[in-house]
Amino acid sequence: MLPKYFKPKNQYDLIRLGQDNDGGYLVEKKSIKDSKSLVTLGLGCDWSFEKDFYSLTEKPIFCYDHTVNYSAIKKVSRKFLFSYIFRIFKPKYIFKKNFFKHLFRNVLLFRDYKLFFNTKAKHFEKRIGSGQGGIKLEKILEDKRDLCPLFLKIDIEGSEYRIFEEIIKYQDNFTGIAIELHDVDLHLEKIKDFFEKLNMKLVHIHPQNPAFVTENNIPTQLELTFAKNPVPVNSEVKIPHNLDQPANPNLPEIDLIFEK
Repeated sequence: MLPKYFKPKNQYDLIRLGQDNDGGYLVEKKSIKDSKSLVTLGLGCDWSFEKDFYSLTEKPIFCYDHTVNYSAIKKVSRKFLFSYIFRIFKPKYIFKKNFFKHLFRNVLLFRDYKLFFNTKAKHFEKRIGSGQGGIKLEKILEDKRDLCPLFLKIDIEGSEYRIFEEIIKYQDNFTGIAIELHDVDLHLEKIKDFFEKLNMKLVHIHPQNPAFVTENNIPTQLELTFAKNPVPVNSEVKIPHNLDQPANPNLPEIDLIFEK
């Protein structure tokens, strides 16, 4: 089971940013309102969170991911197109919920990327970290000094533990943090230390249901959201939150069990 520090102490005013299922995060509304910008570390082929952030705030957005560019997105779109051409002749796919919505979104992904990152946001093909082709969080914040405090979103596939110390060091620059943790069972001591040093409140937790749960009832992948000075709306915490959605809609949600 999860250590008790993983359980939020209160219910907060949360909103959902991002698409249905995987890609959407619950964040504290005030931490979004108080931010001057958004910095995303790890983008992939989904910028629905960033689009919702812009629709809500019209504030600057800066994304960092060395694995994504226009050419790569075009290849992904082409792959989706061939996949959907095959499926369109099978009724069981056509009548599936949101089939055509997903079809148009994924096939036109390259067009959406170009429109969004040419007009409303900036994408830097940079790996997070030191070394060749990398950029440190310290440098990102230095360049965005006039756009702090900012909201920080992190999904860097296991490398999040490498930047825990930087996050703690520069935490005064953030109104809130949404972070995806990987291999949670292997990093409990690091996560505990991070919780103890971070001067923010945990406002939300959600397990990623494609990931497995250990025999000790610890989900190996978690989405956590933190906020600075959030205002509680209820002392009774509801988990899952009514805005939560399973990352994979074809699998059941994972029940979280906490130590007492």
